Amino acid sequence: MVFMFVRHATLDDLDALSSIESACFPPKEAADIERLANRIETYPEHFWLLVNPDADASDTCFPAHLADGMLVSFINGMTTDDADLTDAMYEQADLHDENGSWQMILGVDTAPVYQHRGCAAYLMRRVILDTAIAHRAGIVLACKEKLIDFYQGFGFVNEGPSSSTHGNATWYQMRLRLKCQPNDEDHDEVYDITASNIRKAMEETTSYMDHGHTVTSQFPVLK
Repeated sequence: MVFMFVRHATLDDLDALSSIESACFPPKEAADIERLANRIETYPEHFWLLVNPDADASDTCFPAHLADGMLVSFINGMTTDDADLTDAMYEQADLHDENGSWQMILGVDTAPVYQHRGCAAYLMRRVILDTAIAHRAGIVLACKEKLIDFYQGFGFVNEGPSSSTHGNATWYQMRLRLKCQPNDEDHDEVYDITASNIRKAMEETTSYMDHGHTVTSQFPVLK
């Protein structure tokens, strides 16, 4: 049986993180190893890594090995009081404010061999839970048009084309409000979706704490 766990990043993870980043994004969009290092040094607690400790050490199909297993997926981003994601955030890790109201997401990466198995969704629910526990206003990210529906499934609202032109691409700004106001548009529907994801993340985290691992039942395709 495969067991997985979530942890934060250290500089020892840099090579694996860089390998997956390069595999998930074209060169103009991918953070290079120096930018990733700056982010880890500045906000390591805002990297969420999903690790498979049972990966065969002799498996060289993808260079994403860590000291404690194979890097499956990771999410990273700074926190700030700025409400909108900007191009500068991709480049300047020092814009991070640990007390910031908004959790920005600069990348959602899954190793090619683990894609389409629910891993990124599991990790996103964990990010939502941790952001809620930190009492932040919510989460902001920018995505390509083809991924809008995916993020709406977590309660993110499409705010239209982003001001970011990172990598000379067209992005859409998505916002998940954790402190919804009753007069917000689609408040009830968005709140229900968000609350559902938080409840599911709490159940998954409780299971992890109770049993010391994350079981494959949370990743149906990985059985």
